[in-house]
Amino acid sequence: MQTTPQPYPHIDLHEMGAAAVNLWMFALALAGLGSVAVAAAWLLTLAPKEAIVRQIPTWLLGSLLSLSSGGRSVQKKAVVVEGEGVEAVPSPCMNGPQPPRHVAVVMDGNRRYGKKMYGDGLKGHWDGGDTLSNFIDWSIAHGVQILTVYAFSTENWNRPQQEVDTLMHIFEAYTEKIRRDSIAKGVQVRLVSSDPHRLPKKILQDLRDLEKHTAHCTTFKLNICVSYGSRREIVNAVQSLAAAAAKGDIAASAIDEAAIDEALATAGLPDPDILIRTSECRLSNFLLWQLAYSELVFLDKLWPEVTEEDLVAVINNYQGRQRRFGK
Repeated sequence: MQTTPQPYPHIDLHEMGAAAVNLWMFALALAGLGSVAVAAAWLLTLAPKEAIVRQIPTWLLGSLLSLSSGGRSVQKKAVVVEGEGVEAVPSPCMNGPQPPRHVAVVMDGNRRYGKKMYGDGLKGHWDGGDTLSNFIDWSIAHGVQILTVYAFSTENWNRPQQEVDTLMHIFEAYTEKIRRDSIAKGVQVRLVSSDPHRLPKKILQDLRDLEKHTAHCTTFKLNICVSYGSRREIVNAVQSLAAAAAKGDIAASAIDEAAIDEALATAGLPDPDILIRTSECRLSNFLLWQLAYSELVFLDKLWPEVTEEDLVAVINNYQGRQRRFGK
């Protein structure tokens, strides 16, 4: 069995065969000697941080945690980061290293959730909107300062017209609620769009008004990516810099990473510390420039199924990582 220089060794119990049996025998031996709490803690540390104890069977971990409390009931919260769901008790986010300042989210799986729950994929988008409202509250409560969400991509314009109309209706319906809630909670809202001209005029005006009415808020920043595609955003930035160079406003040699940063739709924002993607494991043309050194976490659940415990688990996972930025 090989180990890595990470603080916690990666041990895949599904591939260890007989060694896995020995592992559990040792844990159970510790439990039998009265050191159940030690056994539970020891098992928790075995799993790679990126997976959040995904290799430990739920029934065994739950039993150990219950026994370690002296038979008292232990409240366990579902934690899903990658792979199979397991049960664990996440530590408070504020008691360790700093939580991620900027979280980016690809909110995927609304249609599949709607089909699964209601037999209608379109209804899942409404539940997804409710989850976003809750996710904003959870982010504020757990120390996140900036949240950037992928609400509607440029590729989404190619979906059936009925679905596009439903999504536009959701934006219209939620804009006023977001405005009221944001002002009450001190949330500054910003529209991030590579193709804003494709939005219906009323929707675009509502989003611009939302920016204006929350510009004074300083508690939290919410960036809503609507009619957004990262490749188009980068093309827009390059074209604007090329036009400036052609006019003599900027020398070609002065076009560097900082100049491109300032020409992007996200100008003035720090790069995300972590990206959360539900349901799938890809970037889908989202913040390709900005995510260069972001940590990536993929949740094995649909967006409307995400809970506060999931966010806590992701933050704890992030706090256990070592960010080297290529050094």
